[in-house]
Amino acid sequence: MTTDRRLRCGFTLVELLVVIAIIGSLVAMLLPAIQSAREAARRSQCSNKLRQLAIAMLNYESTNKGLPPMAVKWRIFDYWPDNFVSKIGSWYDDHGWYTEVAPYIEQTGFTNLVDINRSMSDAVNEAARKVFIPTYACPSDIGLQKNEWHRPQWARIRCNYVVNAGNTCYGQYAIGDIEFLGAPFRPRDVTRLGEIADGTSNTLMMTEVKVVPESSGWGGPMSDIQTALGGQIFTGWNAPNAGQDLVARQIAPLEDLASNNIPVPCRVPCGLPYRLPPGGRDPEEYSGETKQQVMVARSHHPGGVNASRCDGSVNFVPDIIDEFTWRALTSAAGSDNGDGL
Repeated sequence: MTTDRRLRCGFTLVELLVVIAIIGSLVAMLLPAIQSAREAARRSQCSNKLRQLAIAMLNYESTNKGLPPMAVKWRIFDYWPDNFVSKIGSWYDDHGWYTEVAPYIEQTGFTNLVDINRSMSDAVNEAARKVFIPTYACPSDIGLQKNEWHRPQWARIRCNYVVNAGNTCYGQYAIGDIEFLGAPFRPRDVTRLGEIADGTSNTLMMTEVKVVPESSGWGGPMSDIQTALGGQIFTGWNAPNAGQDLVARQIAPLEDLASNNIPVPCRVPCGLPYRLPPGGRDPEEYSGETKQQVMVARSHHPGGVNASRCDGSVNFVPDIIDEFTWRALTSAAGSDNGDGL
């Protein structure tokens, strides 16, 4: 009897296989829930970062009587007189909102390095351009990415958060029968909150884009937010995660974009019927492929993007939003309040 009892101790091979199968099934059932919980936490962190940036923008507005310009310079004629020493690039290589808002997110290290009186691409600002600011990285993406790191005059960092340039294109003029209806960020000048006729709670301030991965050369303007190349903004022409970005210059190798699930952009003009404002305004105010760019709000959050509004609030905008409501939210004087979000 003792020998028989000893032989029956422990599990048989079949019993062990059954237990392993049960554990595997439980893990398979729990894994989606765990992943969903992790993404919910990451999305919440992203929302908190946008709220922090929104508060910084509002503090800037309070101090400077307006939201910062999306581009400090807007014409080559504005740019050259101030950059006769380095003679690097053009107006789009100069500063944008990124430099202006840094002191309001407690980035004194960056602020102490940057010389706003010299082009962002000037050699004197190389160290500033290489400062990693974690606030600009969405936890659901691949992290901040180096951009042309081997070229001192161009080296920058790609980031996730961008400002609202309105309902059409970077140049802020009409596309077909869709008029440009104002934006909370514009070139050269600050924008007072009182100028946002649709109301601050009905107008988007910032949202997110996917980061273009580091590549051997320049990967194009998307997620390039440190200068005024167009990557520092988004526009409402396309709904979130829909359609193509329209870019002015060289894009990253297709495999680099695909590795972060970024659709291949279209090279401007992409067949859009751009329509310049009437009157005798300086053609260079609106001409050029850079100003015809369209940047789409994108994220790795399933089903939509986080976005802040000009009153400082943050909410999640679903991909299923129709383009007309999205354009209303991105315009500042469209007489449409974008209710329902």
